[in-house]
Amino acid sequence: MSDAPQFPQVSLSEVFKRIDAGTTVVTPNRRLALALKEKFDREQINRRMTAWYPADILPFTALIERIYHDALYTRQSSKLPLFLPTTQEQVLWESIIQSSRAGKTLLRISQTAQTVRVAWQLAHAWQLLHRLGDYYPNEDGRAFLDWITDYQDRTASARRTDQARLCDLIAQHYSSLQVKKPSRLICYGFDIFTPQQNAFLKNLSTSGCTVLIADLAVRYRRSSPVVSRMQYANSHDEIEQAALWARSKLEAAGDAARIGIVVPALASYRSALLRTFSAVMYPDIRFALPGATHPAMPFNISLGLALTSYPLIDAAFVCLALLNQPIEFNRVSHWLRSPFLAAADTEMERRALLDARIRRFAEPVMTLERLLTLVKQAEGQASCPVLFQCLSAMHAFRQTQLPRSGSHSVFARIITEVLRIAGFPGERSLDSTEYQTFQKWQTLVADFAALDQAIAVTSYHEAIARLKRMAGDTLFQPETPQLPIQILGVLEAAGMEFDHVWVMGLSDEQWPLRSQPNPFLPLALQRNAKLPLSSVQEALAYCQRLTQGWLSAAPEVVLSYPKFSDDRDGHELKPSPLIQAIAETEPALLPMARHRDRIMQACELEQIEDDQAPPLDGQAAARGIKGGTAVIKDFAACPFRAWAKHRLRIESLETPHTGLNAMERGMLVHQVLAQVWQQLKTKEALDAIGDYELDSLLTGIAGHAVSGLQQVRPVALSGRFAQIEQQRLVRLAREWLDEERKRDYFTVIAVEEKQTIHIGDLVLNARLDRIDELADGQRLIIDYKTRKQSVQTMTGERPDEPQLPIYLVTMEAQQNAAGVAFAAVKRGETGFAAITRDADLLPGIKAFSLINGYKQYSAWEDLVAAWRQHLTNLANGFCQGDAQVDPKNFPQTCEYCDMQLFCRIHERMNARTVVQDNEND
Repeated sequence: MSDAPQFPQVSLSEVFKRIDAGTTVVTPNRRLALALKEKFDREQINRRMTAWYPADILPFTALIERIYHDALYTRQSSKLPLFLPTTQEQVLWESIIQSSRAGKTLLRISQTAQTVRVAWQLAHAWQLLHRLGDYYPNEDGRAFLDWITDYQDRTASARRTDQARLCDLIAQHYSSLQVKKPSRLICYGFDIFTPQQNAFLKNLSTSGCTVLIADLAVRYRRSSPVVSRMQYANSHDEIEQAALWARSKLEAAGDAARIGIVVPALASYRSALLRTFSAVMYPDIRFALPGATHPAMPFNISLGLALTSYPLIDAAFVCLALLNQPIEFNRVSHWLRSPFLAAADTEMERRALLDARIRRFAEPVMTLERLLTLVKQAEGQASCPVLFQCLSAMHAFRQTQLPRSGSHSVFARIITEVLRIAGFPGERSLDSTEYQTFQKWQTLVADFAALDQAIAVTSYHEAIARLKRMAGDTLFQPETPQLPIQILGVLEAAGMEFDHVWVMGLSDEQWPLRSQPNPFLPLALQRNAKLPLSSVQEALAYCQRLTQGWLSAAPEVVLSYPKFSDDRDGHELKPSPLIQAIAETEPALLPMARHRDRIMQACELEQIEDDQAPPLDGQAAARGIKGGTAVIKDFAACPFRAWAKHRLRIESLETPHTGLNAMERGMLVHQVLAQVWQQLKTKEALDAIGDYELDSLLTGIAGHAVSGLQQVRPVALSGRFAQIEQQRLVRLAREWLDEERKRDYFTVIAVEEKQTIHIGDLVLNARLDRIDELADGQRLIIDYKTRKQSVQTMTGERPDEPQLPIYLVTMEAQQNAAGVAFAAVKRGETGFAAITRDADLLPGIKAFSLINGYKQYSAWEDLVAAWRQHLTNLANGFCQGDAQVDPKNFPQTCEYCDMQLFCRIHERMNARTVVQDNEND
């Protein structure tokens, strides 16, 4: 660590007096500069001042850049090299590394360039560059020396400098620069000064500037701060109690309170902090309806998010990526419903319907052509003409105006044009956060266009990838008004003053920080120079200084740590050794006000059993209910499920899948077997056909079926996949026909026959797979299944598989129906599972009276009558509006049900268990 410069110190009160007199103040970061400005303005208001000069308070780096930019407008500008922005510097490092011998073996060039850039900055800030030759380099060190040599040569030939060397440049020319120079300078909030900063400050002092150091250690000497140490079970409880504590302080003091929450591992806990603090400050925020205006939160988190995590930016990148690469369907789905496209509000409902519809035919990844085809096929309520027009224009632009390669400035114009075609950023007005994000996007694209000075030519794919990396490396936090609660990392909290401070996560695993030496600088050099975090000793000393700073940052300081680790279940943690000297106090567990509890307390609850829907209108019942026999099947499983699916027409969203799913394979099997029996018709024809003719017949039929499905699933059945599926169908059909040859004579009299079925007051439209007529005139109803089925699924008042009994009871009066059968068409498991009047109507099938579950029926007519009665009861229950949440077998019935969130079955079962326990007690 560099020794602090030997300059006079001034108290805090003296700092503000000197600011008022025109003194410049520099801070280590922007947040502290803003906080100090705000405090200065507040003091002027308290002094009843009506007008005052703005305070000249800025970060140290901003002062250096201000002097540099002022010098560019003087006659000396020709002597100064041009500044290399961070984005161009990053790209230049990437180019150097990628073209080097060592870079040929690297997989992550961008991340390596970032680490090298940090090493370059450290080497200048701590004046290590001239000492690198004193240490024998390892493999990384040798590569670094080669890279910086190339970097220095390139920047020198282009007359460029960067952020790392700007301070040295200004210090070198400071005395001769004809710019406005500060006469007095106060350094405020610096925990350490780098040798580079020391040299600059000494240069200022030599040039006649009075340099002073603010003494922050005296902030609360008049009244010692109240410091407490607390332990909580885990990080979740710790964050929740910190949020409740902050709210209580805010309610007591109002918006004038200054509350700091310091989190060493802020990046890891940012999401949890945002979620918990939002819920504590506004308990009802989780229940806000989509599109509702969210309240302004009284807290701010210092760590911004990557620009790519903002929905507006993600929508832009989906637009750009669609031009040249497949994209995951989930991203395309969000993009289709994004508010940042043309006519997003106008077509909002239709685009939601479109998204639901194309899921049936979409693949897990989507190209622009495939998306355009699916949108074009949409009709009726899912038709989105504006979206289709935008996609068509994007496709035409790619075909005619997208170059294979070009400069970054050319691609910047293309990016702007593509987004314009898509209607970005949408038709509605942007809110404050979205508008600031859009402005940041425009700045990013402008920086991207300037990369021509680092790399002349690139491809569209590389250009978009580079732009996305730039966005991912850009941490963005929308500006907000001054808020009373500040959630900060350890660096942002340095030098800050509050009324109340809570520092969390101070376990022995989190604090002190672990050493993090840079891999491209010699380790011994870093330790000898005493870089912070370069060794365990330096990390400990650094964290000790930060800890002492927290203890004097507010009159009330709370230090906390979790007892158990989040990463390892049951692993117990200890308090950091840096806070063990502070006596531990029993934590005050503040109650969390749940939104649901507040509603319950604010009213008198009245419990109503509302499980009766309006009866089905007679005309609607007569016209027929969509869903076929699934209506009865769902009602038997759970009346609520049937009401939700077939009365309210609630459908779950399908998930795009790779290849064919079970339903699509089953459809193909049904089609192939239907076509086979439409041509063969009889068992006699099956026995007569030769192997060659049968193979030719099956190959043609399977090919025709695959071609039909290929029209809607072209990607799943492209190339060899279609041929493989055709061969599978031929083998499966051949195996099934071998099973059919074991039967006695039969004639297939109906295949895929549509029927209107009347059950009680209910009319259903159904399709029978197949009806066979035997030699004696009896008939069998057959239903194909691609897996084995048990005949027990057709028994009871609420059968699991009522389809075949429905067919039988509705045709039995007119036709000689002697049984129903499941035909299991599955490789290695083909066969029949049937309920028949007599034995041996199918190979190996016993008479119904010998099968468990059916022995109680003395005659076939009794079984049919029982089926009719049970099915009629189910149909009438559906028509009468029975909508009870009554699963037949909980939880098995509910395992794959899509209505669980709607019926809230688990809440009901838990409540029922509690009531039963209370009754037993």
